[in-house]
Amino acid sequence: MKSIFVSHVYEDQKFVNKIKKWEKNVLVKDYTFTFETQDKRNEGEKAIHNYLAQKIKGCAILLVLIGDDTHNHAWIKKEVELANSFHKKILCMRIPMSTGRKPEILKKYKEVVFNPNQITKELK
Repeated sequence: MKSIFVSHVYEDQKFVNKIKKWEKNVLVKDYTFTFETQDKRNEGEKAIHNYLAQKIKGCAILLVLIGDDTHNHAWIKKEVELANSFHKKILCMRIPMSTGRKPEILKKYKEVVFNPNQITKELK
């Protein structure tokens, strides 16, 4: 089964929890969602980079949640750069009622509303 790595900022964790419910209820068929499951901050930037590289390399798609704080988060940019280096599909998903701008590096990628049907539609 293919996986979707969810890129997000900490402030948007409640939306990550909703995506986990989508997965539990099989609302996006033929895909699993993967997330950061370990906090590597105390091990330094290289450890974070290596950890994220492994996660992103193993996924089929990078799903970037776009919220109020996404535009100013350095690791979002690094995750997108990693996905590009591995030739992964990138999809942006707007968090409901958020107004934050997309980071410059994501301007060329499609943005969809926060709904599992939108992911399914884009994966066809």
